[in-house]
Amino acid sequence: MRSLFIAVALTLAVSHAAYADLKKLDKVKAAYMFNFTKFMTWSSINSDPVNFCVQNDEAFQQFLTQLVESRPTSSGASIRIVMLDGKQSCTFAYLIENDDSLVNLATSTIIISDLPNLIDRPAVFTFYEENNRLRFEIDLAEAERLELTISSELLKVAKIK
Repeated sequence: MRSLFIAVALTLAVSHAAYADLKKLDKVKAAYMFNFTKFMTWSSINSDPVNFCVQNDEAFQQFLTQLVESRPTSSGASIRIVMLDGKQSCTFAYLIENDDSLVNLATSTIIISDLPNLIDRPAVFTFYEENNRLRFEIDLAEAERLELTISSELLKVAKIK
C-alpha cells in the first residue's frame, strides 16, 4: 500500500511544474492511472505500445503523455496516449462523459472512469472523492472478465465492488 502512494507522489513530483492550469485532482488521477499499469497484468491484451485513450480532454491527455513518456508498463510495453476518437484501438480508456464513445470501444478495453454508472458496461476502475481525498473503486467482476491480475497492494487501497 505504501509503495503505491510513494509511486504516485514520485510520479507527480516529476510533472508538477508542467500544466499548472490542470487541476491538482486531475494530476493525481493521471498519476494513479499510470501506476495502475504497474500494479496489474493483463493476459488477453498483448499490444506494444499500450494505447491509453482519453475522452474529450486535451490538457489531460498532454499531461498524461508527459507523465508516461519513456516509462513502460510492468510488462515492459511502452505507453502511447491518444484522444478517444473511435479510430484507435484502446487498451485503456479514460471516460469522463457517458456518451457514444463507450459503444465504439472493444470489449477487451480496460475502462477507467469518474462516472459510477456507464451506459454499456462497467469500468474496472472508478474514481470518487471521499473526505476531500481521491479514492478509487475496482470492479472485480469486470477485472475477472478481462482476465486482469491486480496486485494485492492495489486491492488494499481500493474500495472493492
